[in-house]
Amino acid sequence: MTDRRSDIPSDPGSDEETFEVFERYPTLAGVGRLTALIERCPWFRAVGDPMSKALMADSQNYCDALGFPEAQPAILPLWEDAAGAAESIDLNSPAWEAEELMRMAVLQDALAEVDEETLELVLTHIAAKAAQSAEAAAQEVRDFLLIDDEAFVRAATGAAVQMCHQAALLLASGGDSDHAISHKFRIFEHGRWPVGIMGGTLNIF
Repeated sequence: MTDRRSDIPSDPGSDEETFEVFERYPTLAGVGRLTALIERCPWFRAVGDPMSKALMADSQNYCDALGFPEAQPAILPLWEDAAGAAESIDLNSPAWEAEELMRMAVLQDALAEVDEETLELVLTHIAAKAAQSAEAAAQEVRDFLLIDDEAFVRAATGAAVQMCHQAALLLASGGDSDHAISHKFRIFEHGRWPVGIMGGTLNIF
């Protein structure tokens, strides 16, 4: 397979020739802007802070959009709590199934707008950018909070990469800003990590 990742600009507007892929697939322009957003995102840097009104609102909007309006956002104060919550998530739970159905739906919508090979290259590009940015941030947070567990960096980075994957699919599909994925991404933009919905609680680290 020919490597065409250079066709995906990280700085939209810098060179007209790099927009060939965006001219073919207009929805990918938003994915190009996502690259810059990933690099500016304050990944995990508000971990340990109290819940703000803005975070509460975005968290509740996410629960509502995912189909769990009864779920209440709650802060997990310690990494041990977050690790336990992440390990306890039931892969057959209603919330997990809703997330998976949502991902499959936006994937199909994205493939209706962009051919599979190009979409794969775009997602690979986004994953690499997300991993680089989120891992560096997670390392800083681990050192600052004295988290003596390398699993934190792996888990946090993985969550960020997965989030960016979903966000890229939504943008490629031409999805709107009121989608559950958009609201979930905003939680990360608050410097937090939405670990998942368990029972009637959205656990946030």
